Amino acid sequence: MSNDDQELIRMANQIADFFSGYPDDEAAAGIKGHIHDFWTPAMRAGLDEIIATGDASLSPLVIRAVRRGAA
Repeated sequence: MSNDDQELIRMANQIADFFSGYPDDEAAAGIKGHIHDFWTPAMRAGLDEIIATGDASLSPLVIRAVRRGAA
């Protein structure tokens, strides 16, 4: 795994930590919205690749949020 991948995981997990106290649907929508609004297309594509590989260090909340549709 590259340093870029590790950084994307770290940032995505921080977003999930922020939204962890919200109801699940609201948290997923917030995570998805944040990633869509503030991440570049390349960062979103990198996150999609990480999810496809099944990396266990990525928060399940992030995975659910991204799978709700294109981030």
